[in-house]
Amino acid sequence: MYPLLESKLYRRALERMCAGVDLRFLQGGTVLITGASGMLGSCLVDALSVWNRKQSEPCHIAAVSRNEDAARKRLAAVWDDGHFSFCAQDICLPLSGLPERVDYIIHAASNADPVSMVKDPVGTLLANVLGTKNLLDYGMSCGMKRFLFVSSGEVYGQPNANMDDFTEEYCGALDLSSPRSCYPEGKRAAEVLCRSYISQYGVDAVIARPCHLFGPTMTDRDSRAASEFLRQAAAGQDIVMKSAGELERSHCYVVDAVKALLLVLKDGACGEAYNIADKRYQMTIREFSERAAEAGGCRVVCAQPSGVEAKGYSKSSRMVLDAAKVERLGWRPDAMDAIRDTVNQNMRQTSS
Repeated sequence: MYPLLESKLYRRALERMCAGVDLRFLQGGTVLITGASGMLGSCLVDALSVWNRKQSEPCHIAAVSRNEDAARKRLAAVWDDGHFSFCAQDICLPLSGLPERVDYIIHAASNADPVSMVKDPVGTLLANVLGTKNLLDYGMSCGMKRFLFVSSGEVYGQPNANMDDFTEEYCGALDLSSPRSCYPEGKRAAEVLCRSYISQYGVDAVIARPCHLFGPTMTDRDSRAASEFLRQAAAGQDIVMKSAGELERSHCYVVDAVKALLLVLKDGACGEAYNIADKRYQMTIREFSERAAEAGGCRVVCAQPSGVEAKGYSKSSRMVLDAAKVERLGWRPDAMDAIRDTVNQNMRQTSS
């Protein structure tokens, strides 16, 4: 498999994203990214590496992930870059081998797909709570300027009786009897931990709450519905629906989510949380599957979920995020526009 960065469409999306954010504040600094071989973390690495290549003072990208083999394969295009380094590290364990100085930490390491949550609820919880503590302590000792915690829209729990969109101030009920609550409760606890470090130690920290993401950086083991639908459609297989698909929720293309993260890192107010969601992709799970099937020229078929899969399903009845707050920072999700422009240009050249 060729490195993802060799994809013309993906690279154009990253270039559009980099042009839309003033990243000069990163010049000459060190950015540490945990979860660097995951869907969001690897896209962050790609984005900064693309930005670096046009800078006289590139930033140093310090990537952290548990699995070096997986990271080598995913990040092969940047592995030997002089402005890139990698550390194999479980962030729940004592940290070692990380840079002596760090300017920015983006904590994006956590199990995030339903099957992984159910199979490893303890690891999911600890990566968010203990991992966050370890990274905050490390950052305080290494000159950190700002800490960005990647939380989740799942922290909101159940919607109110009016089924309103989730704003950053909302907090709904979570079922603590479910092992799957390890993920949203872990994110909630980590957010509180960040704010406690702000209050007690004067740390500068911000929080991002992405919705359900999709894009080419999804991993083969990702059991989230959107990822499974897109993998099946890309392979020309029937898309298998294992629920009624009635849950309405927010979605966002991963490159646009990275753009939002970098804007929050740059301009977000200390202690504040910011939703990340693209209104254009607000739809039910069934609608998402049907759009994926249309793009892939395949069908949507129904099947029963396995016991593990069923345990991992969210019980929320509506998960729609209001992204007005991050939009006030100047966020506009337009990476997919770059892809469409490139595809249309190629089609015109082919027909001429």
